[in-house]
Amino acid sequence: MASTGAVPPTPLATQPADVVAAAPPSSLARDLQQAKELIQPTIIATVVAVALTYLLAPLTGPWAHSFKLIFAGAIAGIISRTFCAPLEMISTVIMCGRGGSDGLVTSLNKVWRQEGLRGLFKGNGANILKVAPSRGLQFLVYESIKRSMVDAGLSLTPGYRLIAAGLAGMSAATVVYPLDVAKTLLTLYPDRCTGVGQALGYAAKSGVGGLYRGLGPTLVAMFPYVGVEFMVYETLKVWWETLVGGTASTLPLLALGAISGAASQTVAHPLDVVRRRLQMLGMKKQKDDDEPPFTNMIDGLFHIGSKEGPTALFRGLAPTCLEKVPSTAIGYFIYEFMKVTLRVSSV
Repeated sequence: MASTGAVPPTPLATQPADVVAAAPPSSLARDLQQAKELIQPTIIATVVAVALTYLLAPLTGPWAHSFKLIFAGAIAGIISRTFCAPLEMISTVIMCGRGGSDGLVTSLNKVWRQEGLRGLFKGNGANILKVAPSRGLQFLVYESIKRSMVDAGLSLTPGYRLIAAGLAGMSAATVVYPLDVAKTLLTLYPDRCTGVGQALGYAAKSGVGGLYRGLGPTLVAMFPYVGVEFMVYETLKVWWETLVGGTASTLPLLALGAISGAASQTVAHPLDVVRRRLQMLGMKKQKDDDEPPFTNMIDGLFHIGSKEGPTALFRGLAPTCLEKVPSTAIGYFIYEFMKVTLRVSSV
């Protein structure tokens, strides 16, 4: 038989030891290694948080009260967002038009197969850096505005709660917005952005304004988003506690948080889609994508609605609500628990 010149592959058993050792690890080994890398910092952070909680609890005074509110909100935000990080990651991918026609479960399975456990939590580090101060500031500003309203003789109606929470959401979003941009880029471009610093660097290549691209629709969205969430939660909580004649227990708190999360996300979702797309523009220009850019909220709403259809403005709503509902429920439950532990009261 004539030789074709091809060299048959060497059987694995006869390959040199160094070649066998270089074989890629199995998916199980990869996931176990990644789990170990994720668990270690989580344990350290938990120990530090518990220690700080019991150190802060006996402190009194206006400054201590303010710091306790920030700390309680930060811990609630970190725990709730980390718990639901895989769902938030998928919703971000779908909102930005990078999920194709894959459904939620298919997208999660694809990420798991291709990137392992770490892929399900990509962008969560930047998200935590954003959520901790953001959520803490939201609760601090919200409680401060409510207290000012009460001191001025106003009754905390749902309308006043909406205004207080909306202003709190806008204030916090302005402070931490560059980290939100970094979180989006880390989620969508993990091959090009391997850390928060690198993601911020990419965003800033077009100038400092790149770090705040999409801030306009974010501020517009934050008013109804945070406003509706806080207003619905506290209004329902007051109604429930009046109905039962006592403090809301665990299950009602989780249910009220879930309802408020679903309501706020549905109201603000189109603006959230525009915000994510605007955050991508810096990377799109570098990659020479052919999608024409838009530079503001109105143009973004029109561009997405006309080019992709009105339903595109609600793309990712289902997975986002699947993330938002448990995340908000867990967040409010942890916040209420932290307030009791830190001996903090609110109006």
